[in-house]
Amino acid sequence: TVQSKSPKSQENNPLSEREIEVLRLLSEGKVKKEISTALKISTFTVATHVRHIYEKFDVQNAPAAISKAYRSGILKAGD
Repeated sequence: TVQSKSPKSQENNPLSEREIEVLRLLSEGKVKKEISTALKISTFTVATHVRHIYEKFDVQNAPAAISKAYRSGILKAGD
């Protein structure tokens, strides 16, 4: 496991570092194929990360996940 920057942020942030990277790229409007190229992982792996993000945030789609990430402070404007 990758350690979070601070223990406190882990309480508010159930996502792994990789899931945050995927979510950040989704928030930039990238599709799974573009994300897989950018992170040098398969589109299947991207889809798995996206599914885990949705499950952890209890949302149904990318806009809802992105919104929740901004509201909870996981993503910040300018990221």
